[in-house]
Amino acid sequence: MTTTDEQLDRTFVVLHEPQDLVNIALVIRAMKNMGLSQLRLVRPAEYDAWRVTGIAHDTEDVVEKVEVFDDITTALASSKYVLGATARRRSTRQNWWSPEDAAQMFCDRGEPFAFVFGREDRGLPNEVLDLCHGLVCIPTNPQHSSMNLAHAALIVFYELRKAVTAAAGLETQDKSFKKRRQTPPVSHEELEDFFGKWKTAMEEVGLFHGLDPIPKMRSFRAIFQRADMDRRELGLIKASAYEIINFSEREQKRAKDRAEAELEEIQDN
Repeated sequence: MTTTDEQLDRTFVVLHEPQDLVNIALVIRAMKNMGLSQLRLVRPAEYDAWRVTGIAHDTEDVVEKVEVFDDITTALASSKYVLGATARRRSTRQNWWSPEDAAQMFCDRGEPFAFVFGREDRGLPNEVLDLCHGLVCIPTNPQHSSMNLAHAALIVFYELRKAVTAAAGLETQDKSFKKRRQTPPVSHEELEDFFGKWKTAMEEVGLFHGLDPIPKMRSFRAIFQRADMDRRELGLIKASAYEIINFSEREQKRAKDRAEAELEEIQDN
């Protein structure tokens, strides 16, 4: 198991009195996306593991470990540090953290954390906030600070994973291009041969009708030379030129055959 997995496995996600099964499923999906695996539900309005896995696909491993509690104190008993997510300011003095700062503190402390989220309609009550060592507040529009439960959870989980992977010196995801087979670069001779075919193809579709083809071909040259194509890419474009030429020749032959057939019909009559 990697250091990242070990640290995230020490994190408990606690949903206090969630009201909507869909939101529970979406929180579980967010947990799976970001590498968390321990969810505790306190007096959920409804919970059905089978329905959850139907909403949040490929999360059976997380759902199997979900624990349901009758009270918040028991749910938090094994946590060393508790952070509650809320947008509501309190007169009681408490530590406030942004998700990013909370995630960094999580990395620095290296002890079991619990992140607590409240019910959808009114968040965390004061008696639960009193149990928290600090509060996480997502900086939102002050005129509309209430967030969907799963959305808020995903932001916090994302910051957790980002901080943990950075601390471990790991990339969160390989964002490099997929490696493909090396193809030789195009030679000058091959490129010039292609330009000849491309000019013929453009003539066939009437692009140069009544015009000097040199300026337009100069622009095409600039475009294709700037693309710095390899031999495979040039072959694809060249095949397109051949297909244009062949299609035009087939259409011309069909038109000629139709004209000859019409002429023969007129002569027969």
